[in-house]
Amino acid sequence: MLVATACYSFGTLFIKLAGARLPPMEILFARSVVGFAYCTILLRREGAGILGERKRGFLLLRGLLGFGALFCTFYAYVHLPLADATVIFFAHPVFVAIFASFLLKEYLEAKGILCVVATIAGVLLVAKPSFLFGNASVLDPFAVMVASMAAVLSAFAIITVRFLSKHVHPLTIIIYPTLTAGVLGPILDARNWLMPDTTELVFLLAVGLLMNMGQHFMTVAYREERAAVISAIGYLEIPLAAVFGAVFFSETPDQWTYAGATLVVLGTLTLGMAQKRKE
Repeated sequence: MLVATACYSFGTLFIKLAGARLPPMEILFARSVVGFAYCTILLRREGAGILGERKRGFLLLRGLLGFGALFCTFYAYVHLPLADATVIFFAHPVFVAIFASFLLKEYLEAKGILCVVATIAGVLLVAKPSFLFGNASVLDPFAVMVASMAAVLSAFAIITVRFLSKHVHPLTIIIYPTLTAGVLGPILDARNWLMPDTTELVFLLAVGLLMNMGQHFMTVAYREERAAVISAIGYLEIPLAAVFGAVFFSETPDQWTYAGATLVVLGTLTLGMAQKRKE
């Protein structure tokens, strides 16, 4: 999981670097091309089908949700400071808990509700909306909304994965968002794409390799160790994002970002551990 966290952190750095000129959808398309090749090689090695033989309707839904979540995430990383975008995205476990309570009938206890409230409060501290903070926020409100939508769509995607994991090979589940982005990306936004130069091509290749390696290593980690332990390690992405933002983009998180990040981490970790004990 430490390797996965490092891959994701460096991957977001290269997303931000490539996004200085290239549109987010083009970066996502490059990630998808590399991801399709990456997953196909592994699926062939394990003798599993690329498109799967069961639950293809749910796989398509997973692909659409994953594509939406990935695009919103890439957009947020390009248009927001890395630390702020990362903190907002890491609120997605509370949305998983909320949606699972309705869709999967997983009861959310009073302690869990408090964790949800604390996490949402943390996101508000990071976003600093004008209706609460006046003119305190310097973040793009639309980008904040897109980052929040990334967390929501990721939560829905995770719920579909929890269902599909009982019926379909994990790599088949992973490849569907890649296929969806590869097909819909050019249709939706190709007219705005730019020809990358040599440096940008390196950035795009790095995004594709690092993000897919991160997903692969994370999958292995969750298979080998308890989820509560693994998720705790994953939160190292937040301080790494702050360091990369400060070093490469002169982004300095304010006290509200630190306070919000603390609430998000404590709220989601406590929620995860409480649910694990209940199981």
